[in-house]
Amino acid sequence: MGEHKGRIYDFLNHDGAAEAIVLSDEDKKFSEVISDRDYAPGDQVFIRYGKFSNATLLLDFGFTLPYNIYDEVWIRVNIPHHDPLCAKKLELLCTDRTPAIEDDNGFSFSLDTFTIKEVKSAKGKGRGIPQSLRAFARILCSTSSQELDDLALEAVENDGRLARSPLKNKSREIEAHQFLLSHVTHLIEEYDVAIKALDPPVPTDMSEILAPRKQMAHDLLAGELRVLKSASEWLKNYCAMLSKS
Repeated sequence: MGEHKGRIYDFLNHDGAAEAIVLSDEDKKFSEVISDRDYAPGDQVFIRYGKFSNATLLLDFGFTLPYNIYDEVWIRVNIPHHDPLCAKKLELLCTDRTPAIEDDNGFSFSLDTFTIKEVKSAKGKGRGIPQSLRAFARILCSTSSQELDDLALEAVENDGRLARSPLKNKSREIEAHQFLLSHVTHLIEEYDVAIKALDPPVPTDMSEILAPRKQMAHDLLAGELRVLKSASEWLKNYCAMLSKS
């Protein structure tokens, strides 16, 4: 693509699948777009703003995509305060994870918050469900100090990461993942309710303003619901596979 003085990329729309490269020099007020394919005269040129979820696109750029491959869901899982091993579990988790993580917008999340991405296959390795979340569930479902000590020792003897391998107690491993499945199922139900709440038609006199906002809300919720359902299917398959083995 030809060169143009000024920030030409400000006029280009987003395509999550685009591989175009944007080069810019703010001091010289010069920018260049190297396209990822041939364009005919009059074709619209797209760039990718980043590998952003609909939540980030909506917050930072004011739009969403009907289908966004980078959608993700932040979920929070708590250790019940009435758990007699709560203090020991928290101590183990604090040594295994950094106290806080940040998303693309700089918001901080605590050690009991995780990001789920879409799981492409219910029969695969579960890529999309973070190993740290599965480890959290294994720790959460431990019922004795000895179990926790064994997990800590196993981590020391291996790569230092806590509870990253399947539990030797198959029943406990199933329980940990059924706990996650229950949590995800509850979120799916909440998302279903939220999407149905968007169903009532927009008043005609407000359609120009509200209809686009309603569509963006639907894109956001539907994308995250798709991610949750993919996680649910994988967790169901994983538990069923362990039960049969």
